[in-house]
This record gives sequence, structure tokens and C-alpha cells, in this order.
Amino acid sequence: MPRHRFTQADVAALAGVSQSTVSFVLNGNAPAGVRISEETRKRVLEAIRIIGYSANPVAQRLAGGRNQILGVFTYETTFPRGGQDFYGAFLVGIEHAAEQLGVDTLLFTSARVVDGRRRLSRDGWQRLGIADGCLLLGQHEDQSELQHLLDTSYPFVFIGKRVSEGRRLPYVGADYVTATARQVERFVALGHTRIGYAGSRGSDQSTIDRVDGYREAMARHGLPSRFVDVHDAEAAADEVVERGLTALVVAPENYLEDFCDALESRGRRIPEDVSILLLGQPLHPVPRGRRWSGFSVPREEMGARALVLLSRIVNEASDTRRDDARTRPPALDDEDLHQILVCPDIDGETIAAVPPHPARQEGHRS
Repeated sequence: MPRHRFTQADVAALAGVSQSTVSFVLNGNAPAGVRISEETRKRVLEAIRIIGYSANPVAQRLAGGRNQILGVFTYETTFPRGGQDFYGAFLVGIEHAAEQLGVDTLLFTSARVVDGRRRLSRDGWQRLGIADGCLLLGQHEDQSELQHLLDTSYPFVFIGKRVSEGRRLPYVGADYVTATARQVERFVALGHTRIGYAGSRGSDQSTIDRVDGYREAMARHGLPSRFVDVHDAEAAADEVVERGLTALVVAPENYLEDFCDALESRGRRIPEDVSILLLGQPLHPVPRGRRWSGFSVPREEMGARALVLLSRIVNEASDTRRDDARTRPPALDDEDLHQILVCPDIDGETIAAVPPHPARQEGHRS
């Protein structure tokens, strides 16, 4: 025999109040002019406990209420494959923040895949409606989808710096520009002048920021920018040798071990002949115990901060619907909506930056 599902009407009957009073207690607010006494609130909560009532989150959402569920949507596969775990730290931070806030998180994975990437278009929008708001992350987002979310005022936060017309898009990102420039400064302080950038020059925001940081730092010291495409490790190693580069800042998506093996097979020792600083945690597996110098991206903190920001945006959207403006928190400003976190430097235990080898530096003055 199917179990009876209790409703708000059942709670109201047991507590001796109206169904609207039950709804006000569950939602945690009441319209202007309506006051719920503490005694009434306790009576409603006791009735809920006795009959074991639980709210239907979808129904709450349709009724304009909040269900304390915040979503997470990724444009690429979330869980690690082949040793790669780009999103894991973000999800750890999100989970910890959710525990502190007392909310549930829902991972959206059923959106249709187009050209290897998930899309929110078509029925994806309806799925997001289950949650009060959503975190978005991924290297290759769809700008039109982000614009649609802005136009419809759906609460969301992107994990990773993103730009939009009118600076309306909320995000929590890492300061790749400053962090990359700082690595160039570390090389210059050691005496390097032939410093290359090893990595692609794609259109995603983190790559753009890393390249900008490299260019700006090199220009400050009157040094020419030298880019090396490491898509082919062997060809890249040949280019480093031919151009006499003594130092490299390396994008984290490269297969660093293959690249270093190719350099060493050409008589270039790491770091004695070619010093390397990594621009973020490597995306591909490295030998056990090896740590590279460079900087790290604070992914756990980014995930946690993004969920906290999303919660604030959801609360603000809810509060603006109230008639009583006296209860509203201060409005979010640009500094709240666009948060950039510092990337700490790392000094590797086995791969470190060292001064340039005199023979290598003097041998290439062009």
C-alpha cells in the first residue's frame, strides 16, 4: 500500500493555522503587514516534525519560493579521466561552503552535448529551474547562454574570470596576469634575459591573461616576447635550442614531462641549462614526488567563494521581492560580483628556477 504523502494542508490542520501561515514559516519570510508569532512558528514546526512533512522542492520553485538547492554546471566532463583532475579541487571547495551555508548542491550532467561540450539550450534551461541559482565552470563556455542567463535574471556565478557587456556577469577568478608577470620577474632577478612563453595562445580567458602578464612583464624590462608552441614536444625542444632560450614560463595544459625529456635528449639539462616555471598546477600526471616551481591556482578557495557569492545573489534577488526594504542587506557592488584571487608562488623541491648558464646566455645575444 503506497505511503500517504503529507501536504502543507495536513500541517496546517494539525497546527491549527492557515495553509498560508505554514508556507510563510517554511519560506522564512512573510509579506509586509503579516506577523508570525514565535509561538505560532514553533507550533507549525512541531506539526512538521510529528507528521514528517518534507517540502517538494520543485513545487516550491514553481510557487516562487526557495528550496536551498544550488546547482553546479560544467561545460566539460567533471570527473577525472586518465589521471586528470582539473575540477576536483573546485568541487571540494564548493562542498565545504555548502556545508557551512546549510544548502544542498546539485550537479547538472544531463544537458545535451554538442561538439564535445554540454549545452544549456533547449531543455537545459528548465533543468536549472530546479535550483535557486547555479555555478558555471568550464574552459569553453557558450557566450550566448551566459547572456541568456543575464537577460532572464537567473542567479548564477561563473568560476573563472569572464567579461561581459556592462560588466554584469558575476565571477570568481584567479589573477593570472599578476601571477604570470611575477614569474617573469623571478627569472629577471636571477639574470635571465632570453625568456620564452611555452604554450598555446588560445581564446579562453585564462590563456589570454597569462599571455598578457608575460608580455607586460617582458616589455617592462625591454625584453622581446618569445613564444614557443609545445603542441609537438620534439619540435618545441628544437626551437628552444635554436633560439638559445634559457628560461621558460610554461602553460599547465602542456605535457611537461615529454617536453623536458625532449630538451634533455638535446643536451639541455633542467634547470641548469633551461629553467622552467609553471603557470598553475599541471593538468597531466607528473612523476610521484616531483614539484615544479611557479604558482598555484587557489581552486578550493575559488569554489567556496563562488558558492558564497551565489548564495548572496540568490538572497538579494529574494529580498528585492519583499515590500519591507528595511530587512534587505547592502546591495552587491562590482567588487563583490567580480572577485579576483591571488595565486601563491610555489618553490619546487626538485625543479627550481636557477641563474642562467653563462655559456648559454653569452652564446645567443641576438
